[in-house]
This record gives sequence, structure tokens and C-alpha cells, in this order.
Amino acid sequence: MPNLIKFIKQYQADVVIAVAVVLLSITAFNLGKVSVLNKGKTPITITQPVNSQQATVNGGEMIQNQKLKPSTYNLTHGSIVASKNSTSKVYHFPWCPSASKISDKNKITFASEAAAISAGYALASNCSR
Repeated sequence: MPNLIKFIKQYQADVVIAVAVVLLSITAFNLGKVSVLNKGKTPITITQPVNSQQATVNGGEMIQNQKLKPSTYNLTHGSIVASKNSTSKVYHFPWCPSASKISDKNKITFASEAAAISAGYALASNCSR
């Protein structure tokens, strides 16, 4: 042990440089590994719809540069859906998560939200206007 301490004191500058080179090499190697791992991942991209600057509301008027809630989009005939086998009697808009889970053979469509309400259906709790 005393010989090691004597050796380090004698070659102190060289030992510091050697330790720095080793640490730099380890860091560079690990950074290279991380960059290769990130190349295989698909980057996340956020895109806007082509028609994001203007949209029509139910009255047909044009709205520009406003954020639209789902209820302001034009609903096509039969876009309100419900399940005829449902005991809860709830309806869904096309953007609701449960709307796509209803099979075509069990699907009932309504021309409007008012028609669904008059048939005794209520809006699903996981669906917003």
C-alpha cells in the first residue's frame, strides 16, 4: 500500500490524465448506446387537420380560428348511436370511446340527440358533448 501511494504521488499528473481518459471513454460509450437505442423509436408527431382553420356549425355558418368542441361539428344522419341490447339505455356520439364498441347488429342510430332523448335514452357518462 505505501508503494502505491508513493507511485501515485510520483506520477500524479499522469494518473489524473489516465483517470480522466477512462471516465471520458465510459461516458462516450454509454452516450453512443443511448443514441442507437433512440434511433429505433418512432418519433411522436402532432399534426393539425387540413381544415383546422375553418369549420361549419349546425347552422352552416363558418367559424374561423376558434377551438371547436365536439358538439359544434356537423353530425351526419344516424351519427348518434346506442345499443338495442343495452339495459342502461344510453346513447353515444361518434367520438365517444364506447361508440366503436357497439357491434353493427346491435347498433341503433338516431337522426339527432333530441330523437335519442325522446326515445328514452340518456347521454353516456363517459361521453361529452
